[in-house]
Amino acid sequence: MRARSSLCCKGESIIEVAIIVAIIGVLASLGFASYRSLKAKYDLIYAAHKIYADMEWCREKSMGSAHGYGLYFGINSYKVFLDTNDNGKFDNGEEVKGGSFSHIALSVSNTNVSNNGYIYSRRGSPVASFTLTITDEYSHTKYIRVSMFKTRIE
Repeated sequence: MRARSSLCCKGESIIEVAIIVAIIGVLASLGFASYRSLKAKYDLIYAAHKIYADMEWCREKSMGSAHGYGLYFGINSYKVFLDTNDNGKFDNGEEVKGGSFSHIALSVSNTNVSNNGYIYSRRGSPVASFTLTITDEYSHTKYIRVSMFKTRIE
């Protein structure tokens, strides 16, 4: 009679394979959640710098121009406009460029100015100071503070 070889019974059972697949799934889901939060944070930083760059563009274009340039903020978008009729607010047909962001909310805090637009004067200074709050879906927040002398991201 032949002796049984120990080679014929090697391998993994279906339970061991299921446990390994479950562990890999848990680790992947944890990594994906961290990735989404990190991506949202970088998207927030990108949005803040894009808006800041457009604010500086408005300031530069306004200097010496016959009309002021300004920004109009929506819930998750903004528009850069040329105030051709000099009424100090955004009207249809005045848009020069703009941007919109998914999963990012914009809100402006200033009780002195309505949200019809924020204009830069011909000297390159904003007509009124305001703070723009930019928030993502994970409650990460960036602020752009605009004063008569300086614009900064916090």
